[in-house]
Amino acid sequence: MRISAPGKLFIAGEWAVLDAGNPGIVAAVNKRVWVEIEEDSKITVSVKDFDIHGIKGEFNGKELKWLNAKSEEEERLIFMKVAIETALGFLGEYKPFRITSWGELSQIEVNGEKKKIGFGSSAASVVATIAGVLALHEWDIKNRKVKDIIYKLSAVAHYFAQGKIGSGFDVAASTYGGIFVYKRFDPKWLVKKLEERKTVKEAIELDWPGFEVTELDIPDGFELLVGWTGESASTTSMVKQLNEWVREKPEEKEKLYKQIAELVKNLVEAWKAEKKERILELIRKNEDYLRELGEKSGIPIETPELRKLSEIANKNGGAGKLSGAGGGDCGIAVVFDSEISEKIKKEWEENGIQVLDVSLDLNGVKKQ
Repeated sequence: MRISAPGKLFIAGEWAVLDAGNPGIVAAVNKRVWVEIEEDSKITVSVKDFDIHGIKGEFNGKELKWLNAKSEEEERLIFMKVAIETALGFLGEYKPFRITSWGELSQIEVNGEKKKIGFGSSAASVVATIAGVLALHEWDIKNRKVKDIIYKLSAVAHYFAQGKIGSGFDVAASTYGGIFVYKRFDPKWLVKKLEERKTVKEAIELDWPGFEVTELDIPDGFELLVGWTGESASTTSMVKQLNEWVREKPEEKEKLYKQIAELVKNLVEAWKAEKKERILELIRKNEDYLRELGEKSGIPIETPELRKLSEIANKNGGAGKLSGAGGGDCGIAVVFDSEISEKIKKEWEENGIQVLDVSLDLNGVKKQ
């Protein structure tokens, strides 16, 4: 059977969403990671994007041990490994399987060189893998309650595979699809529960404090443009840098995060009321706050290219901003007029910003 999960883009609320309780607006996009899974005599894994084929593994009830992987392959298989371990730990009894994954969102080719574009390929691969393993064991992955289980299992796997960082919003986009308000789970609570020797199954069955996904309708005429700046960013290193600044200047961080969280609450109200000018105004203001966060923390959150992308969108009547952690990767523009949309795309390209063929994906993880 074949399962796929979409990629992600952040619309509003970046960085502040790391604090449990602060809302962000998240969108799923139609660049997907796929897995194909079938019953087999042994666990066998292939990842086409990394040219890794036929790696065999044994699961001892806790850990998946590779039998024939080279050390560089083991490094590249970390997300797949943790996803399989988490799914099998949850299931208990399982059937061995052969699984192959590949993605259309992990890289883009620019001048013959492959570049990462920041659509959340690792999160999508974890979601697709876990959903695939559950679907093979006859779980109905269309069911909302099963999707909640897929989200929680994937959030656990992705959080630990990334070294206990990240908000889990990318996992939510890959699981649920569409556009939604997201509030992260409390990571300290989750780590504590797992340290109390709660099994994965027990942890998944608990209500997770703080976690929320509330779907939003898409306003009439809404269009999301995506531009790629030509440089990849490392969210992990930026989060580590930000954590150092937070330790030194907790009051500054608190003030800015509070402003961003308040802005998102106002944006959700404007969104629901379809107040289009107000939506655009608040998205532009979100970029101002992110710029200020970058300036105060010394982290290049808004790069010159991302600033240019935003300014072009704004002067033409849209609302431009970075999407996600910043530092490169993609920026977005929200527009409600097709003429404005064409002007922005044309000027982006004239300024070296690559317009990506990306649209909203209303479906989350699904079986083909």
